[in-house]
Amino acid sequence: MNSASVKPAQQTLQTVERALSFLEYVAAAEPAPTVQQVSAGLGLNITTCYHLMRTLLARGYLERRADATLRLGASVGALFRTYQLGFNTNDKLASIVGELADTTAETSFLSTLDDRNVILKVLVEGSQPLRVSGLYVGLTGNEPHRASGKAVLAHADATLRDEIIARNLTGMTPAAQRRFRAALLRELEEIRTRGWAVDIDSSPGITTIGSPFFKHEGSIAGAVGIVAPTSRFGEAQDKLVGTVLDAANKATAVLGLAP
Repeated sequence: MNSASVKPAQQTLQTVERALSFLEYVAAAEPAPTVQQVSAGLGLNITTCYHLMRTLLARGYLERRADATLRLGASVGALFRTYQLGFNTNDKLASIVGELADTTAETSFLSTLDDRNVILKVLVEGSQPLRVSGLYVGLTGNEPHRASGKAVLAHADATLRDEIIARNLTGMTPAAQRRFRAALLRELEEIRTRGWAVDIDSSPGITTIGSPFFKHEGSIAGAVGIVAPTSRFGEAQDKLVGTVLDAANKATAVLGLAP
């Protein structure tokens, strides 16, 4: 192989990599870990982990409790708030999601098509005692399987649609890719006809409904919808779908007022 054609790997700072791994481990651990547990979990020298911990504590990215367990600090929250502000979601769109959650009592969301990705921008928890977890602002990827992603793909231009589908087929055999793509394109046609997409995850028993909304010139902007335990849909499905469609129409109307 011609060595000139090989793209060199990007160099990274090992200390920064370790600090980020430390934060990610603490964020994902349940229950809250001690520095010794982080050391064992990451396979890092305990002395190195103490240095990382002290640095992160000093900068406010970690907090150490009285029982010596660690949790994320206030500086992480400040970064997240800035991250959210960068989305610049219209206040009126956010209020539509809040209204949808109030009306259905189910967890409601709004995702937008940004930089060739479908990103969850607004999330309002439902008021039901049994709610769905695992969603968060900033969630993206896996568009061909998510209701919001499919609602957007159904109305995206062919080039963007094919690009998003292609990057979600890695790991499949060519034959499996062809079958998946053919089935998805049929589903997207159905979504265009009925106006909403559905994602039913049978393992935890969760159903998501998403309906597209559009920019003032008619191009796809994103999707709004609800997610709830499948057991609560049943007879209420028609009413819930209708409420989601109304919310999507309201979002389109808001963007239709844009200059």
